[in-house]
Amino acid sequence: MAVGKLRRLREFIRRLREAAPAASAEEARALIETTLNEVEDELSGVLFDPTRWQSDGRMYPPQDDSARDVPSHPFVRRYRSRRHNTFIGSNGAFEIHTIDGEVLIAKQGADGRTVWDL
Repeated sequence: MAVGKLRRLREFIRRLREAAPAASAEEARALIETTLNEVEDELSGVLFDPTRWQSDGRMYPPQDDSARDVPSHPFVRRYRSRRHNTFIGSNGAFEIHTIDGEVLIAKQGADGRTVWDL
């Protein structure tokens, strides 16, 4: 049985909070991608098909073509999604914000620093 998007989002955030911190931007992206795909595979009832991201109701992880530089933060990349911005630091720290600016999660990197400490 499919679970609503808000509940899936909460489960995604819960799992990210419980996960070990990442030590690099690549590890952080892999953690976000793997965790989101696991949640969606388990709870959405929608098969993975990134070509249908606009219409299938499934949440998809940040994509390379959505990456942007962050002014005055050269060690941080911003990934724009439909309703979120994901900021990932070179140290593995990350934050996910709604487009309205609400911080859904702020996770330090393995070095204990935040995205904005870099």
